[in-house]
Amino acid sequence: MSEYLTAERGWVAISRHPKFGVDVDMVKWWELDERGVKPLIKEPDGLMVEPGPHTKDVVRATPKAAFLLAAGYELEALVERAVTDREFELIEDLRQLIKRAWTDGE
Repeated sequence: MSEYLTAERGWVAISRHPKFGVDVDMVKWWELDERGVKPLIKEPDGLMVEPGPHTKDVVRATPKAAFLLAAGYELEALVERAVTDREFELIEDLRQLIKRAWTDGE
């Protein structure tokens, strides 16, 4: 039998689907059962479901941190597709921008 607890503010599930890109969903509930703890997110049709198989992280983060984590996963996807030196140079520029944004305001 499962028990459900409301998730505290700031919990998100970050996923990266190979075809559809990066997505950040707010975790609304936690499901506790004999197998452990599962985060639950709200689908567009209103159903509460466990995040899908492309989920990379479930973390408690500020909106800025969640955005930057998602940007990092998108950067990872760019690296996997890059082939030319120019593409890798642009990826490095983007990496530096994300790094600066991460450290600003800490």
